[in-house]
Amino acid sequence: MGSLAYAGLPAGMMIVAFDGVSWHPYIVRTGSNDWNKIESVRNPAALTWQREKNALLIKQNNGGISSYQLETREMKQLPSFDKSTVTQLRAYRQGVVMVRLMDGKSRDTSILSAKNYTSKPNEILRQTSAQFHPYIHDNQLYYAHVSCRAECRPLIQEVWHKDLLTGRTQQLTLLNATSYLYSVTADNRYGFISSNQRGYYHLARLDLVSGETTWLTGGAVTDSFPSVATEGDLYFIRRTPAGSRLMKLPAAANSTGVVSEEFVENIQLPADVQKIRYLELNQS
Repeated sequence: MGSLAYAGLPAGMMIVAFDGVSWHPYIVRTGSNDWNKIESVRNPAALTWQREKNALLIKQNNGGISSYQLETREMKQLPSFDKSTVTQLRAYRQGVVMVRLMDGKSRDTSILSAKNYTSKPNEILRQTSAQFHPYIHDNQLYYAHVSCRAECRPLIQEVWHKDLLTGRTQQLTLLNATSYLYSVTADNRYGFISSNQRGYYHLARLDLVSGETTWLTGGAVTDSFPSVATEGDLYFIRRTPAGSRLMKLPAAANSTGVVSEEFVENIQLPADVQKIRYLELNQS
């Protein structure tokens, strides 16, 4: 496991990056501002970091899920819900949530959650059509619901919310675009979304109380995986014809509109990283 020091990185951050040979997860541990490259995990189909258990949950190429303990380097196969394929794993404090592809296809899905890695996941959401990008924060499930697939250009996917204690659901956006929520501030006031309402995928802050949407990025770029840190800074992946970069938008929770490019920071990556494809930030 290699490491390289970079000041100011929040603990709980993980990227999946290509080093010229394989894709590996790189993580930032508690008490360290260093990138830690997990050499033992190569070319995962999908994965998430369960920080509280110090484990990576990895979707294998055969569709199964394994738990990889970072300290012991032990890999363990986890029970499956059934023979359905799962994808979009996302850890939260008590467990992991994921998308179940019915019959192995994305046209009809449900959302599963597993709190105990030794037992099978439970279905926590099933609606007509498909749901993607599940994210659980303080007993609140956020997800993207496909509301129009046929004869919609582009496909319409809105952000929804379900209270896991009461079972109440609510639609949070009406952007008539392909949108998803990826992170929420610690006080549950704001969520951060990526949406192609303006053609390219740009980032916006969603007021979870009023429903107001404030756009934060713009231009001929594709911005994804908006991950908010405790102090309100927003990290994300930006793709341009020149490649992919890890970016930081300072104090995004307080921004009043699209942030000038001079204030958007380019985060330096380890020297061996050639490109990145995934980002998450799990703050305890």
